[in-house]
Amino acid sequence: MLRPVFVFKVLILSLAINFVFILYLLLRNGNQKLFINRNDDYYDNNHLNSLRDFNPILTNIKVIPMPLFVQTEHSKFVLSDNFRFVANEKPSNYLELALMRYSKYMSTLTKLSIKVDLTSSSTAENTLTIDCTSQNCKNDKYPELGEDESYTLNVTKTGSYLSAITLTGIIRGLSTFVQLIERDKSSDTSFIPCVHIVDRPRFAWRGLLLDMSRHWMPVAVIERTLNAMEMSKMNVLHMHLSDDQGFRVESLVYPLLHDRKDYYSQKDIKHLVKYAEERRIRLIPEFDVPGHTTSWFVGYPDLATVSGQYQVDTRWGMLKATMDPTKESTFKFLDRFLQEMTQLFPDPYFHIGGDEVEGSQWAQSPSIQKYIQEHNLRDKNGLQAYFNRRVQTMLKKNNKIMIGWEEILDEIGEHSGIDKKAIIQSWKSRRSLTFTINNGYRGLLSTGYYLDHLSSSTFHYRNDPIYNDELWLFSKEQRSHILGGEACLWSEYVSQDTVDSRLWPRLFVIAERFWSSSSLNETTSVYERMFRMNHLLDNMQIGVTHLSLYKTRLENLLLDQSKKRDLLHPFMILADVCEPGGFEPRAQSQKYSALVPLTTFIDALQAESELIWKLETSPIDNNVLHDMFKKWSLNHIRLQALFTDPEISKSKQIWGQDIEQLSKNLAHVGRIGISVLNYGSKRILHHDKNHTMNTWPLMTWIQHHIQLLDQLENQVLEVRLAAVRPVRRLLNSMKIFI
Repeated sequence: MLRPVFVFKVLILSLAINFVFILYLLLRNGNQKLFINRNDDYYDNNHLNSLRDFNPILTNIKVIPMPLFVQTEHSKFVLSDNFRFVANEKPSNYLELALMRYSKYMSTLTKLSIKVDLTSSSTAENTLTIDCTSQNCKNDKYPELGEDESYTLNVTKTGSYLSAITLTGIIRGLSTFVQLIERDKSSDTSFIPCVHIVDRPRFAWRGLLLDMSRHWMPVAVIERTLNAMEMSKMNVLHMHLSDDQGFRVESLVYPLLHDRKDYYSQKDIKHLVKYAEERRIRLIPEFDVPGHTTSWFVGYPDLATVSGQYQVDTRWGMLKATMDPTKESTFKFLDRFLQEMTQLFPDPYFHIGGDEVEGSQWAQSPSIQKYIQEHNLRDKNGLQAYFNRRVQTMLKKNNKIMIGWEEILDEIGEHSGIDKKAIIQSWKSRRSLTFTINNGYRGLLSTGYYLDHLSSSTFHYRNDPIYNDELWLFSKEQRSHILGGEACLWSEYVSQDTVDSRLWPRLFVIAERFWSSSSLNETTSVYERMFRMNHLLDNMQIGVTHLSLYKTRLENLLLDQSKKRDLLHPFMILADVCEPGGFEPRAQSQKYSALVPLTTFIDALQAESELIWKLETSPIDNNVLHDMFKKWSLNHIRLQALFTDPEISKSKQIWGQDIEQLSKNLAHVGRIGISVLNYGSKRILHHDKNHTMNTWPLMTWIQHHIQLLDQLENQVLEVRLAAVRPVRRLLNSMKIFI
């Protein structure tokens, strides 16, 4: 029986350990400070909490985001059947659901029986005891911006203890606890290292924008995205619900607004709000106005600057169709619409878009130009500022605070009139965030976090809402105005079948940048933890499919049923060392629209190759590399049956990219790799002793092959041949001989 007196003693002991540990850190690190439960300033963490001797990277903990403080012991807690989650007091409905959710994750991961004990009758052994006795944990309510998300986690040899003062803190701690689980293959057991963790986030706003307008994202996609976001400690899902290519929410007031087929009913939205709320994630809608509004005009053409019939666009870009801000009927329409939508979404923040207003229709309209002059609005920016003021007034009437893209501040001064409570989302440059803060507004950074551009995780990780070296440039109040940031996944080239691979696992790296100290910048560690978490997501079966369906999607590109079995393995060898080229190559091809299926070779690929990362960062092993390069050099021969098929033209249409050339290039890279290794072991530049290449200066030979690799890497449009990188690494290492 878990007696109250025993529980009280355990809690007192835990508090005493925390106090001694923190006091030790303070004494050891001079004037550095530790903040756990204070939420008035999220930015002292940048410099006050970067403790060199207790840097979590130096531990064996592989969680992501990395906690604020970690102290490990040289022991472990071995999990066994009937492990239990125990709550000190009767949990709220949301806490009970969370415990059931995480017990299922643990059971799936460990193959053990994991229980939830709501009666507090278990012994302390083989348990995780949850301590959240504040009123916050007893009442289920919508999460708030800036709420306390801190927690303390102690794992001992006999049991574990998780404490927080909010439900959100408990759920953040549960995600850490599950990530700590490791497998001992020799004994076939699961264990958790004994550890003491004190954690809290660096930024209050850690968001993801998901575009469901360009390509439709069903409810199931949003659910599994929220599941993974919970594990990453992200706390805002920004839903981009309208654009030129689609309007995705049912309106009962204006039923001609939403798409006839692919849309969220109001019942769907209420379900998703609750689903996110249970995971302590806020749901924020965006209805982009006054530009990006073609879909509005399909059913309600009177809103448009230029009258006529409209159809939903299937191409993207900065289109001309724009609302007319000079018509009072436009604002009457928006007033009723916003009244309906603000009731549907409970979050106090509401995004109005405001980006990329093309402006030519306003410039060419005599009536609009006359209106600008009569109202002393000066130009396009002044007219949009007027529009923004009117919309902000409507939102205030409905108890909402406006968010907009950085363009809503293009008009600053007396003509702007944007309330200082508004939040500005910077997407073009970091300078915009500085401009926002200097003008007294609160800001979010999205520059550097565009996942659809398919940049490397290193690129995202090195981008920061505010760097340590910039702290001195801002006052404490200004720093408090930097709320955090949002990663963005625009869906021009992302579908419901590819969204998981475009989000995960790279979003974990951005999640760490928003949660953890900016002093954490070691990319090898973050990649290791990112890829580990990628497999953990798959093993926990939370719903994401990018790993579990990877093989199937490649198999679907092989049309000849009789040859699939022989061709699939070499086809996967090719795919494993390739990466999608990103936004620009696809845009430049001009062959894509909303009507073109995203089922090509690059759509099946992972955003970053785990195999190549390992080859790039592992200690150089000649035997391992030689075997790999030899496999690559021969792989094109194994794929020959694919390229000599009589139906090759049909296959090329399905592939979308030049797979045959890509295969040849991989073989070439393999041969270059073998040549480089031969120089290391035999000091020869070419296997044929009579070849003139053997007379070349070494630097000439190195530069020649580096140039070849550069060409091979991007020769096939839309695909990046990542296999060149470990070979390039070897060539660069040879420069020590020059």
